[in-house]
Amino acid sequence: MPIRKKKMTIDGKEIEVEIYDTVLKPGSGKEEEAIESLIREDEIEKEIQKVIKETDIVANEYKNKEKDIWFYYKIGKILQFVDQKGFIKERHKIWERIADNLRPEIFFGKKVPPKKSKRYPEIMYLLAKQKEEDIPCITWSHWFEILQYPKIYKRYDIVQKILKKCELQKISSEGLRKWVQQLNKNL
Repeated sequence: MPIRKKKMTIDGKEIEVEIYDTVLKPGSGKEEEAIESLIREDEIEKEIQKVIKETDIVANEYKNKEKDIWFYYKIGKILQFVDQKGFIKERHKIWERIADNLRPEIFFGKKVPPKKSKRYPEIMYLLAKQKEEDIPCITWSHWFEILQYPKIYKRYDIVQKILKKCELQKISSEGLRKWVQQLNKNL
């Protein structure tokens, strides 16, 4: 897994350090497996550092203006690197590294991430998988409600139905949440 921040106490002082998840124990018989895991973690961390530079560029574009749906879409496009590099299994740990440790202000607008912080990058990642022409049809909060439910967002026909209803009836985020939850139960 990627590097994480961990708090340690050294000489009575609490400091934050970055560590890998993999532990290498000599004589355990699993040294080779641990070394391969460390190499993969290092590979992931190098990609994360590249991606952070790209997210910083997008964030700078929005420095003096309000984030719109295209901000979230652009960040989501950058996060597609997990598919391209074969890090799909590790993506939730990658989201934690990027959103919690490295750039919480980009994802949440504040330095301290919320409890369910991995959800935000995941929703951005899923948003970027939608058809580009559908993106501006609804707001970020509406997409956020839809993309929390795999049974919903994996069915293009249902997403189209939701988009049409949102456009025609001007449904609030709360109203959409209730409707999507009901749709999800019925599937």
